[in-house]
Amino acid sequence: MEGANEEAESGTEVKGGGVEAGVIADPDGLTMALRNLLDNALKFTRDTPQPVIEIGGHETETSCIIWVQDNGKGFDMKFHDRIFEIFQRLHRAEEYPGTGVGLAIVQKAMQRMNGRVWAEGEPDQGATFYLEIPKNK
Repeated sequence: MEGANEEAESGTEVKGGGVEAGVIADPDGLTMALRNLLDNALKFTRDTPQPVIEIGGHETETSCIIWVQDNGKGFDMKFHDRIFEIFQRLHRAEEYPGTGVGLAIVQKAMQRMNGRVWAEGEPDQGATFYLEIPKNK
């Protein structure tokens, strides 16, 4: 991901591993989803003293699950469904710039691949976003 090297140079620790699985996925859609999740993680860890972003995944019998986890701003779970709506923001634009479309794009990309996205978070403790992609049959 293009922005990862810049952010890593600025003090953000980016960790990741690999998962190989036969999945039904649109490469461009998956790249776009991961890029948006990584961009969000970078944005919401910028004020964190020791920012860490971890990317990983695992297989189940029927799918591959990829996750992006950070130790940044996080969010209150009562807003879980709202964060995936287009133009929705939980923070003021002055605090964290953006258009409010990134997570809506992620959700749409996952729907087009018959997958899903969900998130878990806690205020000021970070967030984890999951992408689930069905395996080839």
